[in-house]
Amino acid sequence: MDQLYQDRILAYARAIRMADSLAAPSHQASVSNPTCGDRADVTLLIENEVIAGASAKVRGCALCEAGAGLFINLVPQRPQQDLARMRDSLTAWLAGDDSADIDEEMNTFAPVRAIKNRHKCVTLAFEAAVKAAADQGQSVGTD
Repeated sequence: MDQLYQDRILAYARAIRMADSLAAPSHQASVSNPTCGDRADVTLLIENEVIAGASAKVRGCALCEAGAGLFINLVPQRPQQDLARMRDSLTAWLAGDDSADIDEEMNTFAPVRAIKNRHKCVTLAFEAAVKAAADQGQSVGTD
């Protein structure tokens, strides 16, 4: 269990606790994990199909916070369509697919791979971001 909460993972968790909210997001969504009650509230600023900014608020465990910290670190300046690929690749890699195309920083979560019931904690913010980007009904500031 100590390996699960190594320094790099905890650094991501601390980063999300200290991260600023977006002043004027264009999209938002919330996703909950019904198994443990974790919740990730994600806001995005998408301009010309590029993620100009991202923030997340998490109510949950340190792994959920760390996954959200990874999310806000990786997604700015990426094309909007990368969100689903990143979520899917991270999910597949956590499940044991070594051929999954993951970002180098995702390797930090290698200790979580062996604990299947914690995978959703790590991917929750990515899931909320995919929902936010895809669901125009959740757009902020539009009618």
